[in-house]
Amino acid sequence: MKIFYFTATGNSLAVAKKIGGELISIPQVMNDENLNYKDDIIGVIFPIYGCTVPKIVKRFLKKVKLEADYIFAIGTYGMTKGKTMETAQKLALESGYRFDYVNEVLMLDNCQPQFDIAEEKKKLQGKKVDESIAKIIKDVKQQKKVTAKSRFSDKAATWFCENVFNIEKDDYAKNYSVDDNCIKCGTCAKVCPTANIKITNNVEFLEHCACCQACIHACPQHAIHFKRERSTERWRNYDVKLSEIILANNQNSNNEVH
Repeated sequence: MKIFYFTATGNSLAVAKKIGGELISIPQVMNDENLNYKDDIIGVIFPIYGCTVPKIVKRFLKKVKLEADYIFAIGTYGMTKGKTMETAQKLALESGYRFDYVNEVLMLDNCQPQFDIAEEKKKLQGKKVDESIAKIIKDVKQQKKVTAKSRFSDKAATWFCENVFNIEKDDYAKNYSVDDNCIKCGTCAKVCPTANIKITNNVEFLEHCACCQACIHACPQHAIHFKRERSTERWRNYDVKLSEIILANNQNSNNEVH
């Protein structure tokens, strides 16, 4: 079994690790010329951003060719899932494959500036994350079939996020600022899945931001902030190490992993 994943704060990687198999980071294969994969079971696991599929995952789903007896997709989210899995299925069908099973896992919502991370941590136990993942593991082992269906409220949520927030803009990083606590350690650049951060005398954000906020949450000095953020608290999934996120996302071979 192969599982392709995209992660920023570790939530989707944590799910992938519990399901098991050969884990493959989407950012690390995105630019490969050959994106044809075959196995008995193939999964794709990613976070839900703004009630839809993250743009880096959209590009992957359009580009990759998957061949397996059973293909599944899992989205991780904190509050509202929108019509994300329906969108993922549409992208898969347009590329010549389909998801036999789709599902979502309700986890901690760490999106700035909408949520107070300290308050979200208090809600985590009630979200029954482990129970949800256990059900997905059972479903995948039994090769259960679940199609993507969206309620009217899901579709409305996606429409609202796409038309009001529109987080897919390339200049999304204009919302970021760096304070004097920055020590130029380079962690932000190492966790960026699109090599959008350049460090010289200053930390410079370029114009192909993945909108994942990995840099904000991974900064050891808490020096990166989002405009009008509600909390200075940061998040990394308890089952994932910073080094794992760096290995998953680092696009610069000159950045050593510690």
